[in-house]
Amino acid sequence: VMSNGYKPAPLDLNHVKLTPNQNQLVEKLAENGHNVWARDRVRQGWTYSIVQDILNKRNPRLVPYNLLDERTKKTNRDSVNNAVRTLIGYGYNIEPPDQESSGHGLENTRGDKVRIFRAERSYAVTQGKWYFEFEAVTTGEMRVGWARPSVRSDTELGADELAYVFNGNKAQRWHIGNEPFGRQWQSGDVVGCMIDLTEMNIMFTLNGEMLISDSGSEMAFKDIEIGEGFIPVCALGLSQVGRINLGQNVSSLRYFAICGLQEGFEPFAINMKRDTTMWFSKSLPQFVPVPTDHNHMEVIFIYE
Repeated sequence: VMSNGYKPAPLDLNHVKLTPNQNQLVEKLAENGHNVWARDRVRQGWTYSIVQDILNKRNPRLVPYNLLDERTKKTNRDSVNNAVRTLIGYGYNIEPPDQESSGHGLENTRGDKVRIFRAERSYAVTQGKWYFEFEAVTTGEMRVGWARPSVRSDTELGADELAYVFNGNKAQRWHIGNEPFGRQWQSGDVVGCMIDLTEMNIMFTLNGEMLISDSGSEMAFKDIEIGEGFIPVCALGLSQVGRINLGQNVSSLRYFAICGLQEGFEPFAINMKRDTTMWFSKSLPQFVPVPTDHNHMEVIFIYE
């Protein structure tokens, strides 16, 4: 048997799980795909028959989608499902129109479209050299780094003075705005987040290699002030998946021995006997007055 050395390596989709809304989309796409196929067959002169007859252009599947047998539906569904999961694996956001962001960054999304995760405030560090890791399972809009315990969930992470983060989707560092830094991450890449409260600086690594600025500096942020201290933080955009590892189990850190241990850093959760408490942002419904002349809503007053 001859071989040309080609080894297929498709994108690993084991981590991609569809939401209920995305599963509904799969069903709609599968139905639409069937309708497109049926329309083309009808145009070619095919008609319905209980038994398939290729010679006379007859097919038992020329029926509305809801009347198809489950085996055919599953075939259509599986094909679309794989395509949707592949798009998500490459970092695309796939949500219904009423949940779609109007732009491409965290700055254009609000509410439940972005989730900010942070360690419990009581864990804030004010001295020492600390390290944790973040795996970018997907490659879309996410940010990771260090923040003040008072970091706000209603403010874009890194847009104010409370957070110092790296955005691997766009290769940027964020603190009161953004500027180019490092390089873009790929699916499965691991970001090392280091803070030195002796030299007062913050650095990031990607798969064990230091990320540098356009000027060649390894310091993502320098001359930081201790203030109320710092905690690990990350923000995930729509459909994004990331894994934060605070190092309670040192051996689980992928690159600590390469770029943290030798420089005297310690895993953030090294001395914690219990799992680190993490908080995440969640928007609650807000009720606002509706104008009586609203184009799409009718205001009805109910008196008891």
